[in-house]
Amino acid sequence: MEKKNSEVTYREIYGQPESFEAINNSLDQIYAALDRVFAESYDELIFTGCGTSFYLAQAAAHAFSSYNEIPARAVCCSELYYFPEAYVGNRKALVLPVTRKSYTTEVRMALDRVRSYPGVKSLAITCDKDSAAYNDYVILSPETAEDSVIMTRSFTSMLYLAVVMSMYVSGNTGEIAAMGNYGHSVRDALGKMDALAGRIISEHEHLNLFITLGQGVYYGVANECMNKMKEMGLANSEAYYSMEYRHGPMSLVDKNTLILFLSHSRTAKEDSRLLCQMREYGAVTAAVGNHVSADLKEAHYCLDLPYGYNDMQNAPLIGIIGQFMGYYIAGRKGIDADTPRHLSQAIVIK
Repeated sequence: MEKKNSEVTYREIYGQPESFEAINNSLDQIYAALDRVFAESYDELIFTGCGTSFYLAQAAAHAFSSYNEIPARAVCCSELYYFPEAYVGNRKALVLPVTRKSYTTEVRMALDRVRSYPGVKSLAITCDKDSAAYNDYVILSPETAEDSVIMTRSFTSMLYLAVVMSMYVSGNTGEIAAMGNYGHSVRDALGKMDALAGRIISEHEHLNLFITLGQGVYYGVANECMNKMKEMGLANSEAYYSMEYRHGPMSLVDKNTLILFLSHSRTAKEDSRLLCQMREYGAVTAAVGNHVSADLKEAHYCLDLPYGYNDMQNAPLIGIIGQFMGYYIAGRKGIDADTPRHLSQAIVIK
């Protein structure tokens, strides 16, 4: 049988519920690892990664800071490698590399550099058990092996791990328990997001600029939506904090622009105003969030997430819309997202 374009990537997008369920089934091991890690105190947590994993680090740092008093921030691996003294010098820091594969060169370079400082320990958030070879601690997504170059289920499952960690360290185990049925919720969301993305692209073949907006934990997720459309569909895609979009970038908005809102409960009022303004400039608008059909009813397309989760719990699943957008943009152009141009599963610098 002849292989269809993007077949592997599409299949792995639909494999995400199993990844979440595997994490939920291994919570005891995850908690035991976290108990060991946080038996010590830290001045700061630094989440790090490259590309998709860096966008994940942005969301993870926000999640941890939201639940805990220990400061947390996201720093890309190359920045840690070149300027370690700016981030870990004279500090007791926990560095958290987010990585699908243990052999990504920049991750290893950064970890080798910062772990040479006496106050640094590392906790990998990973899909690769071999990450234990160069980290002090590991928490693992155990059912997330990907054949595709494009990160899909690895991104969402590692973000789920980061959210679980943030809740557990703060003692909010009830919020983790409330995600016990997460796999089932995601199965429902997958079908709805697939249909929505396919409809947007089929009804607006003229679109050539794709914008994703999000605040809080959704900013890192918005960046990843941007990345999926760029990697899979070779699309001109961008991401911003929602309120930052007025400050220059909206100059590009016209009838060929799609603006996708990942709407946080705290931002709904201003999101609605911004969305109406962008519609006036000719943009096609779409919104995903808990109550967007009411809060952002002016959008051309709305998708509610009726699963009873708060914004932090929604973070791993809301970005799946970007995966489907990338898939359908690629399909419109006849691109095979299974073999993205210039990319590989892990960037190895020789």
